[in-house]
Amino acid sequence: MIRARFKTDPNDPRPVNWPIKHPYWVTGCSGANATIVAYADDEAEIMRNWPDAEEIDVMDDVDTYTYTSRFPKPDWFQG
Repeated sequence: MIRARFKTDPNDPRPVNWPIKHPYWVTGCSGANATIVAYADDEAEIMRNWPDAEEIDVMDDVDTYTYTSRFPKPDWFQG
């Protein structure tokens, strides 16, 4: 599993598929894009859920989710 950061549409940064398998967070928005941090099985999963994703940066290859005060467990996420 990967933890990645990428940019997407600032007007609607939600994934196009729902529900999704792993948690994600919108970490910022500007006029040009929204920045997302998401866990995924691979980059292909990111592209299936956010087909307009750009500048994908795989930050970590991980075995588990890490939640913090900045990245709390999303209320919708059952994992």
